Amino acid sequence: MRIKTETFTSPIRVSLSFTFLLFTTASGQPPIYMYNFSENSTLVSSSYRNNVESLLSWVTTDSFKSDGYNFTTVNSNSHNNDDDVYGLYSCRYDMTGYFCQFCITTAASELSRRCPNAVRAIIWYDICIIRYSNQSFNAKVSLTPTWNITGPRIIKVIFQYKEYENSDSLR
Repeated sequence: MRIKTETFTSPIRVSLSFTFLLFTTASGQPPIYMYNFSENSTLVSSSYRNNVESLLSWVTTDSFKSDGYNFTTVNSNSHNNDDDVYGLYSCRYDMTGYFCQFCITTAASELSRRCPNAVRAIIWYDICIIRYSNQSFNAKVSLTPTWNITGPRIIKVIFQYKEYENSDSLR
């Protein structure tokens, strides 16, 4: 038995195929917003705001080419350390390239919208985080802010916790 194959040599078929591809776009699910925290101030200088915007611009471009995380300091070269912005971003370990950049871009946009006068801010999504501050936090333990995420079950006694922890419903 012989299978007959046809090629798309007809100009109409080719143009229809390209038209279909042109109007068909792949869209992914947007990252899931979890929480944000900011410390606002009315005394934020314009140079500090410019440095924050530079930082947020940098994280969106760097997140595509990095391994999913990075830390930097942005300053205005004016010998005024009050305008320095320390920032980081991090994506979940299995999210790199475009997927990390998509989450970081979304987070940076939301951070600008939600925290326009912040001297310190953090925003979490399910697969990424952005943080910036006017004080260096590199290699320092930070215990705040915190937030709780609760699961779908109410656990009444400790043995139920161990049972729930070992069950497949967490996976």
